[in-house]
Amino acid sequence: MGFEIEFKDLSQAALAELQENIAVANEAVGLAMEAHVKEGAPVGTPTSTSIANYHGGSMRKSITHKVIDDTVYVGTNMKAPNGAPYPVYVEFGTGVHAEGGRGRQSPWVWRDKNGKYHYTHGIKPTHFMRNALSRADHIKEYKEIYEKQLKKG
Repeated sequence: MGFEIEFKDLSQAALAELQENIAVANEAVGLAMEAHVKEGAPVGTPTSTSIANYHGGSMRKSITHKVIDDTVYVGTNMKAPNGAPYPVYVEFGTGVHAEGGRGRQSPWVWRDKNGKYHYTHGIKPTHFMRNALSRADHIKEYKEIYEKQLKKG
């Protein structure tokens, strides 16, 4: 009484399915991270900027995500009108308020788009990126997205 055993190597198909599930999870996590960063991004108002009829939200609108290889990137490449990396200044603060004391220590004057001059010591940091990407409840959410997707197939 004999029998035959046939072995079929399905490792490549399993690996391909795993890679597809990782790609889907990365995209879902990127979307979730992007949403959390946007939620925390400050939006200027006429009151906060002292600029009449100011309508903010450009930085928030510029936030996006991208998946390259197996890495999820979230951010913005928005620049201030003078070419400065504006979101970096919002995240880390400027002047005497800059994180780590790395800002300019003397006050300065700047002119807005309406020609009005403003005297400032800088702006306090608003950790909209750091908070969105490192809060415990957000990290839990990101892990759950990966777990759910990787349990498929």
